[in-house]
Amino acid sequence: MIRTKILATMGPACSTADGIVALFEAGVDVCRLNFSHGNVQQHTAMLGQIREAAGRVGRQIAVLGDLGGPKIRVGQVTDQNGTGGMQISPGDDLVIQRKPIVGANGRISSTYEGLVDDVQVGDRLMIEDGLLRFVCTEKSGDELRCRTTVGGVIKTGKGVNLPNTVVAVPSVTDRDWEYVEWAIDNELDYLALSFVRKADDLKMVRFHLQRRHSPIGLIAKIEKPEAVREIDPILEVSDGLMVARGDLGVEMDVAQVPIIQKDLITRCRDAGKPVIVATQMLQSMVENASPTRAEVSDVANAIFDGTDAVMLSAETSVGKYPLGAVHTMNHVADVAENYLRGRQKNDMRAPRAADSAPAAALARGAWRITQDIGARAVVIWSQTGATALVFSKHHFPVPIVALSNNRRALRKMAMYYGVQPFEKAAPDDMISIIAASDALVQEKRLAVAGERIIIVAGWSPAMPNTMNGIIVHTLGEKWAIVHPGTHHPGAVQSASQGAPQPAGVAR
Repeated sequence: MIRTKILATMGPACSTADGIVALFEAGVDVCRLNFSHGNVQQHTAMLGQIREAAGRVGRQIAVLGDLGGPKIRVGQVTDQNGTGGMQISPGDDLVIQRKPIVGANGRISSTYEGLVDDVQVGDRLMIEDGLLRFVCTEKSGDELRCRTTVGGVIKTGKGVNLPNTVVAVPSVTDRDWEYVEWAIDNELDYLALSFVRKADDLKMVRFHLQRRHSPIGLIAKIEKPEAVREIDPILEVSDGLMVARGDLGVEMDVAQVPIIQKDLITRCRDAGKPVIVATQMLQSMVENASPTRAEVSDVANAIFDGTDAVMLSAETSVGKYPLGAVHTMNHVADVAENYLRGRQKNDMRAPRAADSAPAAALARGAWRITQDIGARAVVIWSQTGATALVFSKHHFPVPIVALSNNRRALRKMAMYYGVQPFEKAAPDDMISIIAASDALVQEKRLAVAGERIIIVAGWSPAMPNTMNGIIVHTLGEKWAIVHPGTHHPGAVQSASQGAPQPAGVAR
């Protein structure tokens, strides 16, 4: 099983419970609901299918709702000559007017009436991720006149990017707020905020979630130059980042995108927060059964950089080969991770991540012990998922089995690199912790009797913020309570080794 997590965007191509079950069995860990498309009724039906499918496969599956944000789109355009839209050529004038119209004959409108106010003469405009390009040459009170530099077919609903323009529209729209309420009521696990420009965009939503006592995690989508400039405060108030390379590559110099991607992954590692690399990872598989070599290299390089998750968009939502795209992503991740594990054997330095977290030192110690003794898995009793996240950021060479009786925390952990979350009631004592860990690891076939695992737990897994401890356990070995006397009261020891072991707790 791969350590990198796979996000799949839901849509018509995978709209049945059977189809979603197949995606989960192929390796999908997180489902993305794209609120830019569809309506509440459609997303409610899809969420029901996702949860039914997750129950059938017996896995913790996270659901991420992606808010549309202030995305400006082309208004309705007439279909000319069967092209699906309006043809425009380099050198032609395009007029964009304030009042909505059905576009034709070189004149269109947009979904944002303030576009005419915000764009200035000399500003660039791009449509459909930069496939069509324009420069504003004249401006009046109710329309813009633009010269076409790169032509094509202008189609209804295609996105409009303004790389030189400061847009006055709020980062969270009225439609977004409706979906925030829906996400709270339906207990989604994450919300992704589009077109984040500053930390205050996230703080506003965070405050609302706190007022509603909702634990939904906030993911900041980095797709604006302003967000790159404000990345430190944005990262501080978010629960993770998404490197949204589509709009980012339109709004900025596309040659800078790989550098930004690497930088954001490194920042998330240091901050102890998950990061998702998204957009066009296997784009050719929307139409073709096989990916390009460049796409395979792109996925592998994101994993080499240290991303927690990779995302499929149109490939699974509307593509012809949704299951094939997931299988391809899974296979590329498997090969890339095997290569990384081979390199780790020659580099015994423990990774440093999330240094400010108390669990980080514990994670580095467990990582080194895992390497030294050849442990096959690390078991963490992590009630809220906080310790599991810190351990995840250290990219262990073996699975991290995270146990909790908090279902919402378990679903969140489905996003964390290398973490396999399972629901388990907190045992009352250390003997029960060891026995439960032993049984689960063998049941899930992560290791067999005689092999070693690491257990990070304590006297009472339900009580966070108490002393942590690491136990080295050989599967199949029995443990017993050591009575007060020569040893620490309540200590546990292996029946075969006879050596008392420390205890603690992870939160």
